[in-house]
Order: sequence, then C-alpha cells, then structure tokens
Amino acid sequence: MLKEKTGLVNTFIAIGDVIIAIISFNIALYIEFNQFPVLTKDSVILQLLIIIFWGVLVNGFGLNTLYRSRPYSIIFLNCAGVAAIGAALMAVAILSFNLFYLGLRPLIFFAASDLILTFIFKLCIYIFFKRVRKKGYNFLNVLVIGDSTAASILRLILMRPEWGYKITAVIGDDYLEKEFGDKYLFLPANTDIEQLLKDKTIDEIILCKKDMNQKEIENTVQICSEMGIVFRMYSSFFNMLTNKTRLHFFGTMPLLTISNIPSNYLMLGIKKIFDFVFSLIMLIIFSPLFFIIAIIIKLDSKGPVFFRQKRVGLRGRRFYVYKFRTMVADAENLKEELEDQNEMDGPVFKIANDPRITRVGIFLRKSSLDEMPQFFNVLRGDMSVVGPRPPIPSEVKQYERWQHRRLSMKPGITCIWQVSGRNNIPFEEWMKMDMEYIDNWSLKLDAIILVKTIRTVLKYDGR
Repeated sequence: MLKEKTGLVNTFIAIGDVIIAIISFNIALYIEFNQFPVLTKDSVILQLLIIIFWGVLVNGFGLNTLYRSRPYSIIFLNCAGVAAIGAALMAVAILSFNLFYLGLRPLIFFAASDLILTFIFKLCIYIFFKRVRKKGYNFLNVLVIGDSTAASILRLILMRPEWGYKITAVIGDDYLEKEFGDKYLFLPANTDIEQLLKDKTIDEIILCKKDMNQKEIENTVQICSEMGIVFRMYSSFFNMLTNKTRLHFFGTMPLLTISNIPSNYLMLGIKKIFDFVFSLIMLIIFSPLFFIIAIIIKLDSKGPVFFRQKRVGLRGRRFYVYKFRTMVADAENLKEELEDQNEMDGPVFKIANDPRITRVGIFLRKSSLDEMPQFFNVLRGDMSVVGPRPPIPSEVKQYERWQHRRLSMKPGITCIWQVSGRNNIPFEEWMKMDMEYIDNWSLKLDAIILVKTIRTVLKYDGR
C-alpha cells in the first residue's frame, strides 16, 4: 500500500522540510533577540521567501524524494547544501529588499538549525521505512535478467532487506543459478517477458549482462515502456562513459573521446585549492598535538620521530611520504623475516600483530594519527586529501596493466578503501575501488569520503 502512496509521502516530506526551515528561522531570531519575533511586514515577507526558496531547493537537491538505497552521508550533504544555499539566498533577499537588519550570526544559527533538524527529520523517516521494509512491507517486485555480472546486484538485494526489493524471478545463467538457485525462482532464457509481466506483478526489470544484445535491450525497453514498468540496466562499460565521454572535433569530424581521468579543470582547481587550505588549517590546529606525539615517540623507543618512505605518485612520479614513526627504527630490515606471515594478497605487506610496531605505534595506527604528517605532502603538492593511497615502488612493479590506472590521479591521505574495511578487503577489490573513484570522481564524492573518514577514525580500528 505504501508504494502506491509514494507521491503523497514525497509531498509530506517536502512540506515537512519547509516547515522545519520556518521553525529554524524563528529559532535563530529567538537566539539573536532573546524573544520570539513579532509578526511584522518584514518577517512575513522573509518567511514567504523561505517557503519559495526551500520549495525549489528541496526539489533541486532531491530531499523530497524517499530513496531506498541512499547512504546517510549523501542525505547529510544534501541537507547541508540546502541549508547553506538557502541561508545565502536569505542574506541576498534581506540586502536587496532592504528588510530589517539581520547580521551574519543569526543566519549562521538559521543554517545550522535547519541542517540539524532536517537531517534528524530525514533519519526518522528513513529509519521508519527501513523497519517497515524489513517486516516485508513497502517492497517492489523485481525481475532480474542477467549473467554472472548480476551476482553482485543479487547479493546486495539479499543483504539489504531494508531497501525493499523483492526478487520475483531471475532469468540467468548456470553461474547465477548455482549460487542463488535456492533463494530465487529461476526461469529459462527463452521466457516470454511480455507474458511474464502480464501473469506476475512486476514493478521493475533489471538487465545486467556482460555482453549486451542490442535487440534484447530494445525489445525489453519497448515492453517496459508500453506496460509502465521501470527499466534499469547495468553494464561495466558505463564506468567508462560516466563523466568521461565527450565529442572532440578534428575539423568538422566528431570523435567520441573517452578519458580515463577527470577532465573538469574548474572542479579540479577547486579540489586543489581545498587541499591546500584544508591541509594548512589541519596542520595549524593540530600543531600542539604533533609536539606531544613527537615527545611520546621519543620516550617510547629509539629512532626518529618521523618515518620517511619513497612512494609512487601521479603517473609514476616518486616522492617521499611522511608519517609519525610507529615501528622500531630498523623495521624495514626486519620485514624479510616476516614475509611468510603476510595476511594480504597481492604485492601489499600487512600482518595483524606486527612485532615491529611500538606501544605508541599501536595507538597512533588505531587512531590514524600516524597519517597526519601527510598534510605536509599535500601542501607540497605531492598528494591530495582524497585519492588512491600512494604505493611503494616494489608494489607498482607487480601491478597488472589495468592496475596502473590508479596512478592517473594524485594519491590521497584517505580513499574509498580506507572507509570500506581497509585490510579486510582483497587486493584486487581494493584496486577496483580506486578505479571506481577515478571513474566517478566529483567534489561531492570527495566530501562523502571525508565524512566517512571521520566516522572510521572515531571507530578507532586502524591497523
């Protein structure tokens, strides 16, 4: 029943967001003037403007849409975007229409209050619907057509009952049936899709194949369009096309051009400015802590405060990365004796209870404080705040050809791998995560990774 009321739910959410903005505005005025505002011509105009601005912004950022699989970090960033832009528009309106004076402080209170209350409102709604879906309500019936490529989608749907996707049937190959045959209904490859949609209640079709047949795609899309069924399709080729494809003209001849790296120079320029400013602020704020850590390292074991190691950066450039020393001074010489205890696959070396790590080193690694000196590397231009982790030269020598592409972006202090399980992730999956980051890079993605990094650091589970 709930899915039939999606439009009503989205309208309710949008109205809720606008009401929260008005409440937040009045809270800000109360904090500033220590009393609730009297209804005057100016205050009425401002609150009418809030209704207009938030009506547009909420729709523009998609906050009025209830997504089934959207991460909370994206919801938070969208709430922050609406609050910040909305407060800025209010400031412009106050100055433009010469309304009663409001300084910067109440507008900051307004934005902060709106962000907090809106995010709490969203959390309550999302948590409610996730619980409802886990109990078997508000689900969508899905037909999956695919080969081994569809395995990851089927696993996700199986692991995430709170998304509310119910697999009605799967038209797949032997690989899928072997893994999911006891969980889903499998139908033969020659199944009549049109007749199946008539016989069963299907809300969406997901087509996911390694080798796409153009006629099959056209036929399935046509059937879905005529019968009002949502059609979704996944192909690994999309990773090459997303934000990487453009037409480049040789004279009057258009060439489809696919670049394997981000090419939005304006956004990359903003990223570079952010890297410098953010790193400078972090180094200034935490400089007293650096001094304390340096003393503790010296008292705990012999050796230098900083560990310097040669790494490979953008397109193979070599540079030295800096960390707080967490191991004994001759750790590199002892590495050969521990090679047989390596717990990571691929060319990377990691062991859980590394005997070379000092007592202070254990704390620094778990808290990720050992990485802080790398902000000096960011200031020097060798690294970025967010990007694939810089490998050592011996690892790069063992890379397969496709893995070299992770060097096509400047390396970072944090990345998708670090916020997704770190050492519990196989080497090849780690490399694929870096490719995913490069293929889908945006300032928004960097912001999401930064938010998740804070959460990971607070969990205190580094190694």
